[in-house]
Amino acid sequence: MNIEIEKQRNDLLHRTNIIAKITAIKTPERKEVLKKVSAMLGVDEKLVSVDTINQEFGKHNCVAYLKVYDDVKYLKNLEQEYKIKRTGELEAPKEEAPNEDAPKEEAPKEEAKKEVKEEAPKEEAPKEEAPKEEAPKE
Repeated sequence: MNIEIEKQRNDLLHRTNIIAKITAIKTPERKEVLKKVSAMLGVDEKLVSVDTINQEFGKHNCVAYLKVYDDVKYLKNLEQEYKIKRTGELEAPKEEAPNEDAPKEEAPKEEAKKEVKEEAPKEEAPKEEAPKEEAPKE
């Protein structure tokens, strides 16, 4: 895969717009383009967003449009969420609690719910209804 890069600085949006002309047999994946371009530019992969990759039918050339932001906060504010997810996760996945502790904590909660359910059905004395007076007919 051969890549030629054209840069254009956009100071207003705190980013650099990149047009990458790629020569490859098939359309490259977004992750692959992201890694190659970020390595060529010497920037962190978290700051790069792959916008589009277009290839004409039957040709081995494609054009990719990427955006390299100055900071992660600009990327989060300016870029659409689905494009961020499509390109890759920005944050590390959250660590889960150990599995051994989880069932122990859930058991008392379930018992408490059962107790609440048992207390809920209370019998109430039927209320007596006063006889209604009908209006005289004329």
